[in-house]
Parts: sequence; structure tokens; C-alpha cells
Amino acid sequence: MTTRSPWKGARLARAGVLAFSAVSMLLLGDLGTARAGEPTDQIRAHIGAMYAVQGAAASAPSPSRMAPLRKVADQMFDWSAMAREALGDHWAKRSTEERNEFARLFVNLFEDGYLSKIRLAEADKFEYLGDTVQGDDAVVRTRVVTRNGTAIPVSYRARRDAGRWRVYDLDVEGMSLVRNYRSQFDSVIRRTSFEELLARMKALEDKRTGFEGGQRPSHSMA
Repeated sequence: MTTRSPWKGARLARAGVLAFSAVSMLLLGDLGTARAGEPTDQIRAHIGAMYAVQGAAASAPSPSRMAPLRKVADQMFDWSAMAREALGDHWAKRSTEERNEFARLFVNLFEDGYLSKIRLAEADKFEYLGDTVQGDDAVVRTRVVTRNGTAIPVSYRARRDAGRWRVYDLDVEGMSLVRNYRSQFDSVIRRTSFEELLARMKALEDKRTGFEGGQRPSHSMA
């Protein structure tokens, strides 16, 4: 299975394909002044911590580094909000157990894709362009300069929760990754079933982990 960068993958979204290529296997008030404020500072700190854990290597993170990388990602992303948004109208129809299983699979899918691609841009070429704040919502604008010199705009959409800014979506070249997931998940459910969607997501997870027990703890989303 070929894995493409989520940054470059947004171009494919215009053709109805998710940014993370693994998912393509499922398919057959007043605005604040643009500035580098608290949302930028917090997201910059999280991303900086990821680079510090990963080190300078351009290769995939070693198994020993994945756990601390995921711990930082768990602090940065609002997985509950992302899972609910990705499932859309189908969320209300599912049981607590089904929601939790979907959330677990979705978090693993999104997080593995994000963490495996963060290395495509060198830390000192990760540019922060300021943020725009409206109440408890913010957009943090960045530009990812990949190792081959390609500059790609990536915006982090975050919401303030108990004093922390947590990311609930990424816009890559103006395309929402969570909405892309939702569109594809909805297509699979309508053409087949929710159970089939879970089965396909589980198959992708098994392929990624190699049946080596690489699953993460469940995320309760009830």
C-alpha cells in the first residue's frame, strides 16, 4: 500500500480522494487581528515536541518513539470532536460501543498518517504565519516546506478547551481533511453498511500493524 503525504494529498481531494492514501482503499463574532498569539504558541510547542522526539532522521519513527509521539498528538488534537465530525449524521445512529470502535479506528488512521508525514518537512522549515481568533475558535496558519523544497499551506483549526487550544481539523491547501474523511465514510456506509466501514478500517489497521498488537487504547466518545 502506497502512502502519500497528507500535505500533497490535498490536491487529490479535488478528485474526491482522501488526503491520506490509506483511506482511498475504502473507496471503490469579530475576527481577531492576524498575529502569532496563544494558539500559534501552543501548536508550535506541540509540533516542536514531535520533532524533538523524532530527531533529525527522515525515516519513519522507530517503534520506541511512536508512543511519545502519540502522547504529544493526544495533547494537540481533539480526537472526540474529530471522530464525531468525521462520521457526521451517522454518529447519532450508532451505539456507544460502535462509536468507541469507530473513534479508535479513526484516531489510529488519522494519527498514523499525520505522524508518519511530519518528517517530510524539516523542523527549521516549518513556518508559522500567524493566527486568527474568533471567540473560542482559532485558525493557525503555517507553511510546510518539504525536503524537496515544495511549499504547502496548512492551517490548523483549533478550539479553546479549559484554557488549551486543541486542533479539530486541518486545512491543506484550503481543503478540510476531516470533511474529506466524512465524505468518503458516508459514501461507504450508504453503498454498503456501517459494519462494512468498520471492517475495512480494521483491515487497514491490521495491515499497518502487521498483526503485531500495535493498537492504541480505546477512546471513549459516548
